Amino acid sequence: MKTRHDAWTLENEQLLAETVLSYVQNGRTQSAAFKDVGNRLNRTAAACGYRWNAELRKNYTKELEQAKMKRNLNKKQAQNRQQVLQHGEIIQLTIDECIHYLSQVRSKENHIHFLDENIRLIEENKKLYEKKQTLIKKYEQLTNQKQKIDHKYKALFRLINEVQLIEEEKQLYH
Repeated sequence: MKTRHDAWTLENEQLLAETVLSYVQNGRTQSAAFKDVGNRLNRTAAACGYRWNAELRKNYTKELEQAKMKRNLNKKQAQNRQQVLQHGEIIQLTIDECIHYLSQVRSKENHIHFLDENIRLIEENKKLYEKKQTLIKKYEQLTNQKQKIDHKYKALFRLINEVQLIEEEKQLYH
């Protein structure tokens, strides 16, 4: 039985998005991707499908369209290869097909670069957050120490005042 998970981590969302895009690009269904990711993350396929459709899909519209175009291109190329095998002809891609493929490669490289940069920034943010927490604790400790010193200072000052009053009274009566 799968247990309920309330929070999706960035890594879980990336795994879901990458899997769905890969499945679409390779001509498989999104529901198969949801099932695969669900098994990997110990979530239901329905939970994965809901997360994809409600939250992530809108952030990956361009990549999803590219995956669909790549799938269609792959189908077309497979049909062409099949025809070549049947007829013994040489495969010739059109210039448009080559440009489309190369632009997808460039786009994917940019996407990977942005993912790497995002991961680096997330790690940097985590380190800064930890440093902030450490500084907050140190500040609280120093504030607490200052309050104790202030309290002792006031007590000492009261004692000094009392001693001065006693000395003044002694001088008045002697």
